[in-house]
Formats: sequence, structure tokens, C-alpha cells
Amino acid sequence: MAKPLVTREMRERARRVPNNWLHVVDPAYDGVLAEAVIGRYLVDAQGQITDQYVPNPRYQPREVTFENDLESLMYLVHRGYADKRDLVDAVLAAELVLPADPAREPRGHLVMRGDVVDAFASERARPHDWPPHWHRFRGAELAVVVDALERPVTLLVNAQGGVQFEIPGELLVDGLRAVITMG
Repeated sequence: MAKPLVTREMRERARRVPNNWLHVVDPAYDGVLAEAVIGRYLVDAQGQITDQYVPNPRYQPREVTFENDLESLMYLVHRGYADKRDLVDAVLAAELVLPADPAREPRGHLVMRGDVVDAFASERARPHDWPPHWHRFRGAELAVVVDALERPVTLLVNAQGGVQFEIPGELLVDGLRAVITMG
């Protein structure tokens, strides 16, 4: 099995635990059991994740029921069975669930956290403790809105079980342009 991809959240955790091991837990598990730990990365004295990785021989992948093709692909990429580059095309084709501001026109705005746009691959992936206002965008429509922002943003795509990937906005926009020029 391939090494798990290093996420922003993992890098943030590593900065808080220099000279230690950072355990990577399968997000499909609800609790932290020995079988849920995929493996661990060594963290250096500066709190940076190194290339030294030790897989957990007791790890047992848990089966998850996927809501759609995007969630399925996200899990395959997360587990090292698919290429992360395929995510852009999958996001462009997917219907995404995004937070909405009830005081603004639906689908005419993005709710952002700094330079981050949160997007959820399915209804089941959205957090239950967030405000109750949501709207849906096709990934291609979202790329058009991101392009109109004229500033760098990162799309944080979330699936069930805490699997998430960062996609730079310009990568999503370039992916849409490539699809348009091929069609």
C-alpha cells in the first residue's frame, strides 16, 4: 500500500509535535483503534513531516458506503490506489454542497474562511454542527465563480469520514479550460 498523502491538517499537527511520530488514522473509523492507524511519519526537530514512514501491519481498511463517484475516488486517492491528479476532473463533474449565507442570493456567492472555500462531496459529508444553510454547485460552475474572484483561493473538498483534499482554485479553473478546449 502507498504512503498516505500528507494534508494541511497533518502538517499543522506535526508543527505541534516536533521530534515525534505523527500517526495517520483512517478517517473511515469512528474511534482510534490499533487497526485504524494506517501508519506513522517521523516529524523532525522543526515540526516538519519527513519521508520516513512506517506502515502499521495491524491496519485493517474499513469499508465505507460512498454517496457518489467523487467520494469513491477521494477514498481511493487517500488510500493510495488512485492518482490525486484525477480529483480535478471528478470535482468538475460532481455536484458539491457548499455553505451559504441566507442573507445573500443562493448560488450567487461563496462563503469563505480566509482564502479557503469549503465544499462537501455529499450531503452525508457535511458537518452537522455547521449553520443549516447550504447550496449546491456543479464543480464546473464553481470553477467559473472561483475564476471570477480574481484572487487565489483553495478549494477544500471533504468526503465522509474526514477525508479531504486541497485543490488550488487555479488548478480547478485550468481543468475547466482544458475540458472546454477539448470539447
